[in-house]
Amino acid sequence: MSNQYLLEIGLEEVPARFLLSLSEQLKTRVADYLTEQRIEFSTIKTYATPRRLAVIVDGLAEAQADVTEVAKGPAMKIAKDENGEWTKAALGFLRGQQASPEDSFVEEIKGVEYLHVNKFIKGKKTTDILKNMPQVIKAMTFPVTMHWNAIETPFIRPIHWFVSLLNETVVPFEFVGVQADRLTRGHRFLGHEVSIKSPATYVEQLKAEFVLADFTERQAIIKSQIESLANEKNWIVPIDEDLLEEVTSIVEWPTVFYGEFEEEYLKVPEQVLITAMKDHQRYFYALNQANQLLPIFISVRNGNSDHLENVIKGNKKVLRARLEDALFFYEEDLKQDLAFYLNKLTSVNEHFKLGSLADKQQRVAAFIPLIAASVQVDQATTNTAIEAAKIYKYDLMTQTVGEFDELQGEIGYVYAPHYGIDEQVAIAIREQYLPKSSGGQLPTTTASKLLTLADKLDTLIHYFSVDLIPTGSNDPYALRRQAMGVVEILLSTDWQIDLLAILENHSVVKGNNELLKHLIDFFNARMSVALEREQIDFDIIQAVVASKGLNFKLMVETAKALQAKKDNEPENYRAIVEAISRVVNLGSKAENTHLDLALAQTESEKTLIGLAQSLGLGNVLDTLQHLVAPINHYFEENMVNDQDEKIKANRYATMTTLTQYVLDYLDPRLLISKF
Repeated sequence: MSNQYLLEIGLEEVPARFLLSLSEQLKTRVADYLTEQRIEFSTIKTYATPRRLAVIVDGLAEAQADVTEVAKGPAMKIAKDENGEWTKAALGFLRGQQASPEDSFVEEIKGVEYLHVNKFIKGKKTTDILKNMPQVIKAMTFPVTMHWNAIETPFIRPIHWFVSLLNETVVPFEFVGVQADRLTRGHRFLGHEVSIKSPATYVEQLKAEFVLADFTERQAIIKSQIESLANEKNWIVPIDEDLLEEVTSIVEWPTVFYGEFEEEYLKVPEQVLITAMKDHQRYFYALNQANQLLPIFISVRNGNSDHLENVIKGNKKVLRARLEDALFFYEEDLKQDLAFYLNKLTSVNEHFKLGSLADKQQRVAAFIPLIAASVQVDQATTNTAIEAAKIYKYDLMTQTVGEFDELQGEIGYVYAPHYGIDEQVAIAIREQYLPKSSGGQLPTTTASKLLTLADKLDTLIHYFSVDLIPTGSNDPYALRRQAMGVVEILLSTDWQIDLLAILENHSVVKGNNELLKHLIDFFNARMSVALEREQIDFDIIQAVVASKGLNFKLMVETAKALQAKKDNEPENYRAIVEAISRVVNLGSKAENTHLDLALAQTESEKTLIGLAQSLGLGNVLDTLQHLVAPINHYFEENMVNDQDEKIKANRYATMTTLTQYVLDYLDPRLLISKF
């Protein structure tokens, strides 16, 4: 028989941003639990609304699979005495396994005979396994938790009910003082309590109580309603997927509606109006066919269309207050000149351990030429980045950014024409915070990249210099994101830049080896994350990030080449690793690289010295492959630790020269050659 099991956790409204991840977590934990308990099943379907997390498991087996295990007992020399009789040790073992001597057999392990029995374990009924579902629920983890009443067990929100049904039968359990039953609750205002007959009727019974339990179905309905409204009104309504997910997470019975606001607010920059609607009020916005913003907001009600005019009226009132503030701040901002905002930056500290934001602008402007010289950017582009650096934080002092902090940089761009700021400078100001998340949008112009790199590097250097280094999961200043931004920007360019040289020449870092090491380790950790995304094996990642520089593009190229060689030519890969590891083990012990071909004693030594002297740029894997045979031949004919000190020193110099070349790309000692 194919069984179905429904587990529903009913609770107070879950924060929208956590709903989907918690739904997936519950699915994973239920699946893992059933697998561990040897309960076969076919699929698990998730359901999630603000007030419930649920799964329906299809194709459940009636019981655990029966298993037969082999139990190992004492050695035979202990199991039987000199007369061949069973000893107390043997009999005790057999009793413990609920077996008799007739059930036993002897098996040899590493030359020693041991007593064994086959132990049969009858599978438990699925119902008995499901009664332990509180183990699954208790194991769930949350970004934030609550305690309520006298309950000591924390949870994302207080739990009010459980539904636990195997087919049409309640599977009882108790957790945080709540007994599992078949009773669930419909929509908070439109629905009623309902008794679920079986998992198969769960979705339809909830629909009758104004709850769309299926997140995907609910989301599709919202999107369809918005599109129908847009077609009816001849609007263009951009569907922001993050906003769509958020509103889907806060409603159980969605009804889309729209309202209007006064056209006078269209004087406010579009970015501000859209932010006020989308980020602050969870509204979608509408454009006309010329892509111009309309005085329209679109929202989703958690309910039906009854008395919708009152809902629209209430939303208009709330939005009007927000837009009135936005208009006031905008008009007040433009009453001040640029110098006013730049002067205010002198009195605002970046951090209480650091200087002002005005100081930061000066530092970044001075830092940009060092970066530009490393990547050979033309002077005009460099000057654009420098001009941006002198003013790029000014919008932080505006009232609009004070109210809408999501618009940092964007307001600097919007206000730029008012202050006569060049368009390319304005673009750099707007893009200074990119990427805002790992894998996010990157700066689009070279000047923007220079400014953003200088800004992020300046932040990392100065925060690290005053010991504000992230530890564990604690990263209050988002320094990991800043470093990953540097990595992603550099990987997106065709610049072959070694960041280590830039860091070493920075005035704060120069001569401070401890600070430099912290920065190197921090960037290498971010690079490791980037390489993991490229499906690179762990040992290859470790070997590549241990290279001497911080050339991120070179790291990626080397790692991908190594991975391809390992996957497609395992024997050649193994040969390369073993040969160059042998060289590096010797070459890392010395520093002399002065080679004298006249001291070579064999043809193989002459060959390897010649190769060591001619190493240069190119495909590192091709070079290393080409070195394998000469290295192996060299070690067959030559002893590095020769009795003649001159010959010995020359041979160590050969190893050191090769080692320095290899370590520019990777440390082979961290690679696993046997796999």
